Amino acid sequence: MIRFIKFCLTALPFLLMAVPFANAQGLIRDSEIERTLRIIAAPIAKAAGVGRLNIYIINNNSPNAFTTGGNNIFIHSGLIRLMTSVEMLQSVIAHEIGHITGGHITQRVANLGNVRTAVGLGAVLGVLTAVAGGGKGAIGVAAATQSVAQRQFLAFSRGQESAADQSGVRYMARAGIDPSAAIEVLNIFRGQEALSISRQDAYAITHPLSSQRISDLRTFVAAYKGRTTTQSPNIDYWYARSLAKFNSFIGSPKGVLRKLKRSDKGEIATLTRAIAYHRLPDKKKSMTAIKRLISMRPKDPYYQELYGQILLENGNASAAAAAYRKAVRMAPKDPQILAGLGRAQLAKNSGYSAKTALNTLKKSYARDPRNGRMLRDLGVAYAKTGNPGMASVTTAERYALASNFKQAQIHAKRAIGLLPEGTTGWRKAADILAIAERLNKVKKRR
Repeated sequence: MIRFIKFCLTALPFLLMAVPFANAQGLIRDSEIERTLRIIAAPIAKAAGVGRLNIYIINNNSPNAFTTGGNNIFIHSGLIRLMTSVEMLQSVIAHEIGHITGGHITQRVANLGNVRTAVGLGAVLGVLTAVAGGGKGAIGVAAATQSVAQRQFLAFSRGQESAADQSGVRYMARAGIDPSAAIEVLNIFRGQEALSISRQDAYAITHPLSSQRISDLRTFVAAYKGRTTTQSPNIDYWYARSLAKFNSFIGSPKGVLRKLKRSDKGEIATLTRAIAYHRLPDKKKSMTAIKRLISMRPKDPYYQELYGQILLENGNASAAAAAYRKAVRMAPKDPQILAGLGRAQLAKNSGYSAKTALNTLKKSYARDPRNGRMLRDLGVAYAKTGNPGMASVTTAERYALASNFKQAQIHAKRAIGLLPEGTTGWRKAADILAIAERLNKVKKRR
């Protein structure tokens, strides 16, 4: 189920919060898309020796991608939708890995100056582990691509870009992926360097282009020409599914439907119709499409999850919970599917369902504490089951993840007053309060 994570850039460090699908900038969270990204990136990360990557998709139509170090890579949905092959997306990932392995982030941070300068640019580089209860919980990132000044902050030098190009091509070839796709990506932005900065695409600003850079890239690629490519099996299939979700959830539903041939009854077309009709909304056609999709792949947890989402957003909580339960049986460790089940159980609005939802949402939290929508539901579940203290600390955590430290401070104080001193919840609230107070002071001094 696609969800957006809303983020703001007000302090150092900042965190991320999940919100329901809406027309707002944020990070896109979707179990299937994230799994596909892991499949796409895994061979390149292995070839580069960097371990597992954290790849996040920003809901932004402007084409861009950037890294903040720490194996974190951010890609705009606008850039993904420009890609015409999975290899092109892999080349973007490989290039950003080149920045990571080249130590370019460290070099850039060293030139930032003091913390106030960084905050003023909207740059955030840090990890707030206390909020999420451990090092795996939070993400330190530098994002901000809305203003020219912020984009310039993210920009690397031409020398660093060329070095990342060379490394990316080498990693792709080592992984058995045709690196010529990297040239196709740069060709999309060719000519941007002749425009004024205010008119350039975000990618051209943060990844300086030049004829020499493109020429050098062709030389790098030619060095690996003729090597056998060994893409992962079915990667094009999973990529097509993810792209269908991007286009159907983000694009105009009428426009997406117009592009489909009426004679196309294939799986990807059916998936597109299920989502697009749901967004129109046309409940009857959407339900027909999602049921047909499930009949095609009855053991697919992501189609069951989508079915649950459609049912829940049409007000049928009981049927939605049943669909989510099927999805959980197929993917019992998926935190976002568990969160969906908890949301549906909570929507049934009874004392028993609230207790059931609380248990489900706790399981989701244990596997992924960064999901702000799950935190919202978890807070409601705590409140409905008579635990206002944990409801407050969960709400404080949710606001901290959204970088709304003013509200985080308010709810953390409330939690401290409600929870027994020294308990896990009390200590978490105290940590959030200390961080929120410090960052609120930084914000006042700006």
